[in-house]
Amino acid sequence: MRITIAPAGTKTGTAVVRSLLSTSDPVVEVHGLYRNLAKVPDEFSSQPRFHALQGDVLDPLRLHFTGSDAILAITPPVYDGQDIVSYAEIASKNVRDAIERSGSVKRLVLLSSGGAQFSTGVGEIKTNNMAERVFSMTAIPAVTFVRCAYFMENWTMNFDTLKAPQPFFFSTITPLDWRVPMVAVDDIGSTLAAELLNETIPPTKPHIFELHGPQPYTPLDVQAAFSKVLKREVAVKPVAKNELYDFFSRIFPQQIVGEWVEMAASFLPGGIMAADTINYDDVNVVRGVTELDTALAAAIRKNLLGS
Repeated sequence: MRITIAPAGTKTGTAVVRSLLSTSDPVVEVHGLYRNLAKVPDEFSSQPRFHALQGDVLDPLRLHFTGSDAILAITPPVYDGQDIVSYAEIASKNVRDAIERSGSVKRLVLLSSGGAQFSTGVGEIKTNNMAERVFSMTAIPAVTFVRCAYFMENWTMNFDTLKAPQPFFFSTITPLDWRVPMVAVDDIGSTLAAELLNETIPPTKPHIFELHGPQPYTPLDVQAAFSKVLKREVAVKPVAKNELYDFFSRIFPQQIVGEWVEMAASFLPGGIMAADTINYDDVNVVRGVTELDTALAAAIRKNLLGS
């Protein structure tokens, strides 16, 4: 069985490749698509069952999936100010067309996001809505969309503040006791890998489910986890809803600031994706096993403590 990850260079793509290569089944061959082959992790390039391919989802002439049985599609985020929805549409159509040209691919799994069912009101997540619309009618037997919750590792994006003499982190989720579904990247990797290896036909096309962690968490839970791992008090600095625009303006190009503000606001009380808005009794939810403190501890040990 051959599985191709398009592209494989993201954190999630890396987690999926790692999970696939850990399987004891020797007939699973993993191909990973990279724009820059110099960024292929050594842990993969040394594996005989892994093959790195140079290519770009924006370049249809370099997308060749012939011989692959299953494809994982990932819509990488873009931060250069271009139209993010148009980017997602082009990339998704290129991958879809390459799948249909292959003559061999029978299964597509798309890394999507909670809120992808909405075409408005969710900011950056609109890219996942576009990807789902493009892939929904792919002419192959099995199509699955995995809508992931807020990544636990998102809290570790700025290690500089955690290395400060008085460590702290920012929270765009307010109030600080507001509970939000979150999931660890390792659980995403193992879940997507299992879907790619699954040889049964899903009950619906597309088959859709949300992936959450064991329970929802709050920014105060994040603060407690950071303080525990670093063995010192870590402060949390809330970014109020009316401060989101100024906050994201310091991070992203002006053209896409509004998308990130809208996405962040969609998680907050009364927002289109908020826990008090969505009835999860009506949602197919699969749960990972990794707790928040475990995921944050691993990220800190790797990136901050060097162990």
